[in-house]
Amino acid sequence: MTHPQHPDRVGGTGEGATAERPPLPTPLNIARWLWIAAALLGLVRAYVRLSDRRALATELRTALPDLSQTQLDDQINALIMFDLLYLLAVLALYVSLSLRMTQGKNWARVVLTVFAGFGAFGTLGTLLLMSSIGQAELLRITQVRVETSDVVFGVLVTALELAALVLMYLPETNRYFRATRRPRPPQQWAPPPPGPFLR
Repeated sequence: MTHPQHPDRVGGTGEGATAERPPLPTPLNIARWLWIAAALLGLVRAYVRLSDRRALATELRTALPDLSQTQLDDQINALIMFDLLYLLAVLALYVSLSLRMTQGKNWARVVLTVFAGFGAFGTLGTLLLMSSIGQAELLRITQVRVETSDVVFGVLVTALELAALVLMYLPETNRYFRATRRPRPPQQWAPPPPGPFLR
């Protein structure tokens, strides 16, 4: 005779755990896709910037004037590869965190909130610096060229992240997180059947 396994045990079906989870609120589902869209927009932004090898060469030549042409080409290729790998890792991280968030993991919501705060702070700081000292002076101080397209992409990404942030803290969403944290009622455990030597 086989005893049904507890859904939380290894090898269990887990149907009970799925049935107890409340339905996913629409605002939280939208927030998940907004986070993924923000990460994809970052990839598009990087592609636009990295596709202009002439601008990259000018920046590197200004920062490292002693490089030969071969070394400069190697530096550009390494920069493009590093940036693309970094942004793919960020995309994977956002997808993973947004998935955990829709499963009711509050820590994932907190991490995404911190990301949104840093992103908004960085975009606002860039806008204030460009408006107060100008693009040329910002390049002289930071040795980083900030194009208008960078600012536009940054504002769009920040807008998506802030919209997701609002949706993550709506009353309906907060109720979902509270419901998923609610402890489950204890279930009876059936002892295993006696072995052949105990009968």
